[in-house]
Amino acid sequence: MAKSAVDVIGVTFEHTKQQLLQPFRLGQWGRLALLGMATGEMSTGGGCNSIATLPSHFPSSHGQQSFMAPAGLPHFDPAVIGSMILVLVVGGIVLGLVWIYVASVSRFLLFEAVLRKQCELGTAWDRWQGQGLRLFWFQLALAVITLGIAGLMLLPLLIPLFAAIKGHGHVGPGLILAFLPLLLIFGVFSLFMLLVAVLTKDFVVPMMALDGVGVFEAWRRVLAMMKAEKGGYAGYIGMKIVLAIGAGVVFSVITGIVLVILLIPGAVVGAIAVVIGKSAGLSLNAATLTLAIVVGTLLLGVLLYVVAFVCVPVVVFFPAYAMYFFAERYPQLHARLYPSSGGGVGATAPEPPPLPPAPAPIG
Repeated sequence: MAKSAVDVIGVTFEHTKQQLLQPFRLGQWGRLALLGMATGEMSTGGGCNSIATLPSHFPSSHGQQSFMAPAGLPHFDPAVIGSMILVLVVGGIVLGLVWIYVASVSRFLLFEAVLRKQCELGTAWDRWQGQGLRLFWFQLALAVITLGIAGLMLLPLLIPLFAAIKGHGHVGPGLILAFLPLLLIFGVFSLFMLLVAVLTKDFVVPMMALDGVGVFEAWRRVLAMMKAEKGGYAGYIGMKIVLAIGAGVVFSVITGIVLVILLIPGAVVGAIAVVIGKSAGLSLNAATLTLAIVVGTLLLGVLLYVVAFVCVPVVVFFPAYAMYFFAERYPQLHARLYPSSGGGVGATAPEPPPLPPAPAPIG
């Protein structure tokens, strides 16, 4: 009889301990942190994305003007502002597409790294690009469909809302109550799309990796398995939520402490930079604003990497938890996690199946 979602928790903790601490390898932690950032797995525990809660603006004094004061904005050439906005929009779209592709390939790298207890990046990237491209097209289509449906659902809510604000300056409780059913439907839709994303990374990706099939064929097989054991998979989802809450509490505290330790000297350095800039007579212009954006982006990247490094146990635990649960129902994965040759869980490094040719681009 297949083990339940509760039964595999113990072996998942043991797997995580063995991979990260027996022995401790700093290089592996660093590579796993990169995969955690690329795949977004570091936020699975709910507490490793604390950096998103940092304030986006700080109160400023209107009685004095510094070289970074908002009062400098009216002196910008409108053409320069328009060009910067265009660059940001186009750059954001391009970076979003690149991130989806990197995340798609990295999802297979993370699966292999947890399965083998050995994290590789260079050779593994070349090995999984074919399947990663398949996952990329699926995730891109899913993102477009999700945004389109969400926009259609929210449009009936936003139009009368803006009209009420423009006409009366305030929104009455009656208008808000009228849209509660729509908001409820939107919430259910959001949970459904989140469930699709979780099932894709937990069950569809392993089947794609080990059987060499495409996304839709893997989904067809996973749905057939779920239909045969609805209670077991429902228990897995429920147990994963509980574990995510627990991990969120623990790692929120840890990442909060680390961020405070890092932000204190960072604030001191920032204050010194402001003083030096004012002394040098710098003013807010396109050059200084660009420099501030570049420096801020680099600092944000460093903070994200530090958070990901702290959250490496989460990056390993949750994929391993999905593997040990799914292995009880998927013989190919069970054979890789429990090799007959002995040597412990996952001791044999699996060879990935031959990759099928990449599908032709849509359109």
